[in-house]
Amino acid sequence: MNKVRDKEIDAEIEQRGSVDDRNEPGIMSGFEMREEQFLVGRNGQHERFNAYLTGQSNSGQSIWNIYGTAGVGKSFLLDSFCRKTRLAGIPMLHLDSRDFNHKGEQLFRQLLDQLILLKQDDEHGLQQQPLESCLTLLKLLSQRTRVVLAFDTYEEMGELDGLLRERLFKRLPDNVLLILAGRYKLSDQWILSPALREQIHYMPLGNLTDSESESYLRCSGIIEDHRITRIQRKTGGHPLALSLAAAVPLQDEWAAPPTDDTGWFDLLVKAWLREVPDVKLRRMVEAAAILLHVNREVLTFIMEEEVDDLLFDALISLSFVRKTGRGWMLHDLMRIAARKQLEERTPEYFHRLMGRAAYYYADLIRQISGSRSTEWEVGELFYYTTGNIMVRALIQSSSRGQYAWESLTMANIGEGEAYLRSRLEAATPLSFSGADPETEQTYHEFVAKEDMKLTIKGIDLHTLVRLDRQGVMLLRSGSGEAVGLASMIPIHSETLPYLKTDPFSAPYLSSLSTEELKLLAVDPPGQSGWFIRTIDYKDWKNVNLIIEAMYLIFSYLCSGGLFIASPPPLEFFQGAHLSMGFKIAPGVVHRHYDGRTLTPTFVLDTRGEKLEAFLRFLLKQGGYSSLAPSLPTGLLERLTKREREVVLLAIDGQTNGEIAKTLYVSEITVKKHVSSIFVKLAVKNRNQLIKLFTSKP
Repeated sequence: MNKVRDKEIDAEIEQRGSVDDRNEPGIMSGFEMREEQFLVGRNGQHERFNAYLTGQSNSGQSIWNIYGTAGVGKSFLLDSFCRKTRLAGIPMLHLDSRDFNHKGEQLFRQLLDQLILLKQDDEHGLQQQPLESCLTLLKLLSQRTRVVLAFDTYEEMGELDGLLRERLFKRLPDNVLLILAGRYKLSDQWILSPALREQIHYMPLGNLTDSESESYLRCSGIIEDHRITRIQRKTGGHPLALSLAAAVPLQDEWAAPPTDDTGWFDLLVKAWLREVPDVKLRRMVEAAAILLHVNREVLTFIMEEEVDDLLFDALISLSFVRKTGRGWMLHDLMRIAARKQLEERTPEYFHRLMGRAAYYYADLIRQISGSRSTEWEVGELFYYTTGNIMVRALIQSSSRGQYAWESLTMANIGEGEAYLRSRLEAATPLSFSGADPETEQTYHEFVAKEDMKLTIKGIDLHTLVRLDRQGVMLLRSGSGEAVGLASMIPIHSETLPYLKTDPFSAPYLSSLSTEELKLLAVDPPGQSGWFIRTIDYKDWKNVNLIIEAMYLIFSYLCSGGLFIASPPPLEFFQGAHLSMGFKIAPGVVHRHYDGRTLTPTFVLDTRGEKLEAFLRFLLKQGGYSSLAPSLPTGLLERLTKREREVVLLAIDGQTNGEIAKTLYVSEITVKKHVSSIFVKLAVKNRNQLIKLFTSKP
């Protein structure tokens, strides 16, 4: 049995006595000792923490980052750390991001309150602002003893991350151990600062092994081998699922002979929904299971009814609902289970909820496109509309935040060149497999390592960096290593001369008319689009890097531009582009990758009205065209028969030219109809027209 509680180390802690006369070491209650017995599979984390408590650790890493998926046991591990610090007489300040208003002043007051409770109050410190008072008291406290400062659900700190890092964490006394626990690995500014990077020790938490799961279940009173095996197989060692399986009265059903996974889904949903006796709340939980991220606005839209305060508060207070930076989330297992049950029981209602969610994010993209990045909203829309199993699975499993993009400049171009050399010297095959956790459809991708060298074929970093300062980016890992490189060249008047001669972009540009080229020749810093020269990674077996590539593309797609790409002539790249809405440019090919193979060019145009056409394409791809809102009778009465036809085609994403071809009239006639429609319906443009007919529940 693999128990975490190390009795010898604990005994040593207790023998050391008080490290400070204000923080007497305590003893564990019977309940706390029982809690410790349930904590299995975290030996490495506890050994390191015990070494810190006993003064045996001298690694110099004073920032510990505990991270892992929801329900994997991060908070449970922090609770154990709290118990051990109390035994050692070492103060531990513990804050959960869900317990206070996310304003810097409020957070520092929460921290200050805990410091005062430790009776480390000092008149000099308390006369200062909350932040300065915290730092003063921490300094006084750390002069007497080691101190642990822990933040739970750190991924939900949002904008407070920068405030904490720059104003508090960087100023902490040397004798303070900082623990940040959250769903994601520290990234961005954390890894761009060498001084911070060398201080961070990463503690990833995963599912328990079979032997660890068995220890937990036996500790819970489940001793029959066949029941243990059944629960292990069904839960996959996920700690929260194991806890549920051990707690709810399902042992007989779980021990039954295996059939299909439907029984597992039904049992899981029924057990968790015992918290939800109210019919309206249960219906809201089902609707929330359709969504990756939940907020009141999207629930109101997809359910087609107002969601009142009391009901929504009841939803987000459920044990399987967690706060995130994007709203709230149902626990993954709960969401998948409830979703599957709803789909099987009421397929038409399920399809309508999915369609309503897709329309919600399409409309959100219409509203914010051009004003800020739509990376997240595009990802949500693709979740409902893509037919690509890999893309859909990666959106659901995304654990972003492990890497950070930074611009490549002449100052760091040496790192870019070193990256290219290492890619050629140590090429890796593209090889990864997975499954959509909701549909259980699987995918497998493989490209030989020699073929993967084609992604950096002919890359001249000096030329690209001089061409446009935004044209090349490096991707850094948590340790600061360059693990990826992307070249997204903005298209404008200063880059067009180069792009017309580049062997990978020239074939498409030479196919355009003079008028079309003029539209591309905008003045910088503006751009009319981007040429995607390459998105490359050091390790093409790392699925998290593939996720970064996907979201990098998402961040550009709906920004209103022309996208040109001519990736290596490999099935993986061509399929990925087609699944994102790119079209093959007719007759535009080259042989520049290997001198033999004809390579097509892929194009996606989201400029102006064509953004609507792209969104409509995605909605059709998802099978939601039939759910498009119909024209309200009151609005229909204001329009002629021909104008109604024009409106329906416009809502379907057709341009004026496409409408003219459909109705066999001139484009000028269509423009006249459109102008008349705008006047009659009191809208100024197509976006307002679309919103008039698609945004109402």
